[in-house]
Amino acid sequence: MAPQIYEFHLPLSPEELLKSGGVNQYVVQEVLSIKHLPPQLRAFQAAFRAQGPLAMLEHFDTIYSILHGIPPLPGASSYPG
Repeated sequence: MAPQIYEFHLPLSPEELLKSGGVNQYVVQEVLSIKHLPPQLRAFQAAFRAQGPLAMLEHFDTIYSILHGIPPLPGASSYPG
């Protein structure tokens, strides 16, 4: 059996992760509120211990919600370039 090949495309802006694209594209289904994050974060941590980095695919919304809630540093751009 041949290994499955994945393509990863870095969006130009974080908001692009909120838009549904094509087949096999990871998009954010729900941006979680701060009060809903603790149990989701615990679930991600447990999955990460068991599955390693592949757990990020299953818990994509949790990871995005954490990063989405971090305010940018003064004078910093979202993405280089």
